[in-house]
Formats: sequence, C-alpha cells, structure tokens
Amino acid sequence: MVQKVLSQNISNYNFNPKYITFSNTVKAEKDNFETQKNTLEIQNKNNKKSKNILIATSALGIASLITLLGVLTKARGLNKKIKNILEKKLNIQEGSNILNMTKLKENATLSTKENKMLKITNFLNNTANIKDCYLLPFLDKIPFLRGFARHTSNIYIQTGIGMTQSAYKHANSAYARFDKKITELLREVQCDDIAELIEKRTKLLSKHFGPENVAQKAAKIEEIMDGVGKRGICIEVRDKFTELIKKALTKRDFKGFGEFVAENMVKKQKSDYIYDLGKIRDEILELDDEIIEALSAKFDKKTIEEILKAKTNAQKTLNNAIRTEGNDLFDKIRDVKIGSAPNDILGMISTTGLLGLYLAQAEDKNQRVEAALTTGVPLGLGMLSTTFATMKMYTGIKALAFGAITTFVANTIGKLINKEYQKRHNITSQELEIPTLDKTISEIKEKVAPKE
Repeated sequence: MVQKVLSQNISNYNFNPKYITFSNTVKAEKDNFETQKNTLEIQNKNNKKSKNILIATSALGIASLITLLGVLTKARGLNKKIKNILEKKLNIQEGSNILNMTKLKENATLSTKENKMLKITNFLNNTANIKDCYLLPFLDKIPFLRGFARHTSNIYIQTGIGMTQSAYKHANSAYARFDKKITELLREVQCDDIAELIEKRTKLLSKHFGPENVAQKAAKIEEIMDGVGKRGICIEVRDKFTELIKKALTKRDFKGFGEFVAENMVKKQKSDYIYDLGKIRDEILELDDEIIEALSAKFDKKTIEEILKAKTNAQKTLNNAIRTEGNDLFDKIRDVKIGSAPNDILGMISTTGLLGLYLAQAEDKNQRVEAALTTGVPLGLGMLSTTFATMKMYTGIKALAFGAITTFVANTIGKLINKEYQKRHNITSQELEIPTLDKTISEIKEKVAPKE
C-alpha cells in the first residue's frame, strides 16, 4: 500500500531529463541508437539527393533531346548547302528563274559526296516526318486532341499564308515602282500601245499573284494533300514508313530512309502546280520584254538602262514570291497535313514540363534560380525559337542557326543575370549538384577531345 502511494506521488512530479542518470549499459545503448539514427538520416538524405540528381539528369536529358530533335527536324526541305550545290549545276540566268527546287534536285548530276549529303538531308527530313505521321492519326481519334491538332495546324497554315502574302505584296510594290518609272517617261511621249501592255500585265499580276488570292491557293494545296492515296498524305506516308521499318527490322536494310522523303508522294502534283505558276509568270515576263522593246524605240540607251534596273528588280521579287508559294507554302501545307503542327506544340509542352521537373530537384531557391537562368530558360527558348522559325517557313540551316543562336544568347544572358542575382543577395557561388547545360556540354567536349 505504501509502495503504491509513493508510486502515485512520484508520477505527479515532472522530472528534468538532464538530472536522470543511466547505467553504463543503458548509456551505451542510447549512444548506439543515436549513431544509427544519424547514419540512417545521412543515408536517406544521400539517397534522396542521388534520386533527385537522377531525376534531374533524366529530365534534362529528355528535354535536351526533344529540343535537339526540334532543332534538327526544322531542317525540312533543302538546306542551304544542298541548295547551293544544286544551283551551281545551273548557269546564272537559269538559277535566277528556277521555280521548282524539287525538279532541280532531280535533274542535277551530283557527285558521290554530294549524293551522300543529299541522303543525310533526306534522313533528317524523315526524322520529322516519322514522328509526325504516326502521331496525327492517334490525335484524330480523341475529340479534344482532334480539335487541338486542327487548331494548331490552322495556325501554321495561316502563318504560311501570311508569309506568302507578304512576298506577293513586295513583288507588286516592285512592279508598281517599275510602272511608275515608265509612266513618268510616257508623260513626254504618248504611247497607247505601251499603256495597254502595262494594263494587261497588271491584270495578270492582280488575278494570279495578288496577296488576296493566296488563301484560295492554300485551300487548293490542301485538297492536293487530301487527295493523296485513299486517306490523304499523312496515312500514305505512315504506311510507307511502316513498310521501311519492317524492312529494316527483318532484313537489316536501312537504305530506304535516306532515299525516301514525304515530298516524293506529291512530287508530280508539286511539279504541275509550279508549272502552272511558271506559265503565268512567263506571260508577265514576255509582256515586260515587249514594254522594254517599245520603250527602246523611243528613248536613249541611258534612260532604258535605268528602266531595266527596275524591271530586273521587279522580276526578281516576283520569282522569289512564286518560289515562296510553290516551294515553301506547298511544303509547309504538306508538312502540316502529315502532322507537324501538333507535334511541334506538344514538343514545346513536353520540354516545358520536363524542365519544370528538372528545376524542382534543386536543393533551394537559389539553386532553382541558377538552374532556370543557365539551363531551363535557354533550352525552352531554343525549342520555342525553332518552332517559330518553322511556322515562319524558314527552312534548313536558317531554322537550325536560329534555334542554336537563341539558346547560346539566352544562356550567356542568363549567366550574367545569375551572377548579378548572387551578388545582390550575397550568395556564395557554388557548383550545382544537379546537371546544367554548361556542365553537360563541358563533359561532352572532354569525351570528344580529352585534355592531355
């Protein structure tokens, strides 16, 4: 009874742990437990850090790969180097009037090295077309994604129409300047025949090469793409690639990927389309020659030379505008019909999501700021700029350079901003534990060209 009362009384008091003493055995067990606990916490922290680095590395790697593919696959059509090689096969006069680059590629006699380069270009184009032609039919099966695909495709086509309209505005302005010079001369000499020729040529320009006609022409090109095979060019290209993939897997034959590009599916249609444009263009050029011939009989050589400069400039801008329609707009609508637009946008969204996951692995706010400025933003802008370039119908090396330069400039500016941020917040600069763009590039350089 006494023991029970004492026990109750003792339990009513609060003891300070620091006054409680333990035997050596109990103390050793406690110390051992604390050591194990600390070791476990360190291990968990290290495991978490390793996991974060693995996630960050994976996210950065995939985001970089998507960006790289985005940059490379914007090199649709002929790149600048291939175009220069092909144009060297023609004389200067033919080169200025050529409209169909596809036909030029077919007719040019290339060396073994040039053929190899052409196949590499074809392979790059296929990199874009393969991923596009498999994704679009999948998106079309889901109502929400079908709407997304159609909306993004329409944006790309409308941008292409706008670029072509701009080219024709430029051509019509050049012809207006050409006509103004002629009109000024006709004030001195009355020439009804020349005025009639100018009026006839102006009507041809307005009817066939006016900016207001481009939307109707784009609809015609869309019809051409929808009329390929039984279900349009996208399915036709997909079936062709399926055949090539099966051949590669069963027979280890990869040659087809360097010899086939999607433009082969509409090679004849494109040639016919440009041929029709060329016929109208030739009528206009013939009228220009008749106008100059009529003027030459009435004015001195020096005056005619001034008029010839305006004529050459007008014809050059018209050729450029027709090439924009017949090559760039035609190819752009072909790519959109295969599925390039939703693929490009999804590539941007995926890159953004992966970069967000990458930044989340940083240890603290300061690391996130540094990683965002030196890696996240440059990669994101690189992908965005290449997508913008292809929307604007910049092809080949232009789009490639645009994306690379944007990434480099953003990375350089980001490092300067980060340096100023650290200075203002009194932050000691230290190497990030998660991978960065600079670190990744440096490691690649070391592997390619190791230090001696």
